[in-house]
Amino acid sequence: MKKFLFLFLFLATACCMVAQTEKKNGVVIDHGAQKIVDALAKKLQNDLPLSFDVSYNITQDNKSIEKGKGSFLSSGSKYRVVSDNFNDYCDGNTLWHYDKKNNEVEISEIEEGKSMFNFVRIINIYAKSYRPKLIRKDVLNKKQVNIIDLTPNKRSAVTKVRLWVAISDNTLLQMQVNINDGSKNTYTFSNYKSKVSTKQNDFAFPKSQFPNAKQVDLR
Repeated sequence: MKKFLFLFLFLATACCMVAQTEKKNGVVIDHGAQKIVDALAKKLQNDLPLSFDVSYNITQDNKSIEKGKGSFLSSGSKYRVVSDNFNDYCDGNTLWHYDKKNNEVEISEIEEGKSMFNFVRIINIYAKSYRPKLIRKDVLNKKQVNIIDLTPNKRSAVTKVRLWVAISDNTLLQMQVNINDGSKNTYTFSNYKSKVSTKQNDFAFPKSQFPNAKQVDLR
């Protein structure tokens, strides 16, 4: 009886796994993983304006070359990052990147998919343009998470993205972006808040705070 029950459970699990995947044009499509990524992207959109704390670590050949922490604020295409090493301000059209070490601000037009710190925007891009695969369930910071790998459908400088998504509420807890030069950007998120209050000038460079900053206009 026990052997029969074990066999039944094994077959049921196998059938469930098959139902979650499909092979199309030689590519395995993980529908379960796609649902999780879609739910994550939808949550981020529904929670706007939103804010959270972020810590980041950029490594090259397994050696840390830059790390820091800061805060992120987003209202759709507009966002702001205030961190140890730099500040980013974006009003949806223009990006001001302030380098604290050199007291210099670069001004440029925002390019589609080019800002790695507009987390809401890039998650939407990954959900549509990258192929997800559920790797496993795990625990991160005492929370049950789904670990999902995303690979680009077309040639890209980003070779793989790994997401740690909370099972309880689809909150993004961590993201690792692998670049084809061998570098990895790891972002860890906390203190997530939705429907926060924002002002228009939250997303424009505050010249009065940095009166002596050198401006480099790349537009």
